[in-house]
Amino acid sequence: MKQNLSSLMDGELDDAASTQCIRALDADPELKAAWNEYHLIGDAIRGSALLSVDVRTEVGQALQQEPTVLAPKPTRRTGGLMRYAMAASFALAGVVGWAVWQNQPEPVPGLMAQAVSTPQGGAVQVSAEQVSSRNSYLQAHRDMMAAEGLERVNLAEPVSGVAR
Repeated sequence: MKQNLSSLMDGELDDAASTQCIRALDADPELKAAWNEYHLIGDAIRGSALLSVDVRTEVGQALQQEPTVLAPKPTRRTGGLMRYAMAASFALAGVVGWAVWQNQPEPVPGLMAQAVSTPQGGAVQVSAEQVSSRNSYLQAHRDMMAAEGLERVNLAEPVSGVAR
């Protein structure tokens, strides 16, 4: 019967079939709902001005009747993530520091500098043994500088006898 209803709307039924469809439409509420639905669809397709519905007033009134909800601001939970990032940074710094400390060359016991007190403004007598130990110190220093990739510099050798 809905096919006949659609044909009636399109003007495709003859008079006898139209009369029979209108009587069925009057008797059946389901057909009346379909009739209204078909007309609404047709108006929407044609862009009828009668379909424009303004619901702003009704929605505004409904919103005014809604209760106001007061809720606390949500707390940010980035502090936990920040703590982990800082802990990782400190751990990395510790590992790098430990690795650098482990790769330090061992000091050579005989090459440590020692402070010697000397008389004010006077000359100091240096023995041949002291001169040879200083020469070995200077040689070790030159070798270490060359191993570090620094330019080798020749230092003045002390005169055997008197050091200033």
